[in-house]
Amino acid sequence: MKIGEIPANAMIQIRVVRGEKKFECMAVVVAAREDGLYLYPIKHDGQLIDFSVENIQIFAFYVNEKRQAFGWSGCRIRKALYQRKLCQLLTTKRDSVRVNRRNDPRIRTDMGATLRTLSDDKDWEIVVRNYSENGIGFVCKKAIPEKDWNPVSIVYEDRAEQMAISLRVNILRGIELPSGLFKYGGTIQQPDEEWIRYVKHKLEAIKERNQAEESPDTNANSH
Repeated sequence: MKIGEIPANAMIQIRVVRGEKKFECMAVVVAAREDGLYLYPIKHDGQLIDFSVENIQIFAFYVNEKRQAFGWSGCRIRKALYQRKLCQLLTTKRDSVRVNRRNDPRIRTDMGATLRTLSDDKDWEIVVRNYSENGIGFVCKKAIPEKDWNPVSIVYEDRAEQMAISLRVNILRGIELPSGLFKYGGTIQQPDEEWIRYVKHKLEAIKERNQAEESPDTNANSH
């Protein structure tokens, strides 16, 4: 798939890597051209993100209607004007590659939850950092024994949505972070329709927010 074939209003995932540090965010496509995409301004804490930092790698991921995931490496992102409005232009000379489902769009969060190991019925307090339809990432203050990884139950309450979440998860990987926390990632077993609707609703809310947060600086010159 060519990157210019991604339709307007589609959502893509952007991954920025610098050394061992990684940052991920979602972006919404304004329009496409042959070698890239015009994106609604990507902001963090209300500020436009500058992707011109040296020694970074930028990747883009897109999941089509058939749930096929594509990825592009060697991307650049810079400010540009599209129809006199400030956008960010993502370009790449690379062809796409098919990627696995772990690259589904992920929703970033910082939500407290309870993990229960089914092997010994022990509760662990965790913080969910990201999730998608099929996967979840979280951190814990203590190491969860590998013998108790499969499966576990994760429960939390999204008060804004007035929804109680209960997931059965197989933990696939875990590492100790320099901060002393333990980071885990896993796959959700047989996600039900309610969960899938919940995730899609969250992604749509992100898309709408990104589209609404157009910068007022519409007269800025492109670089």
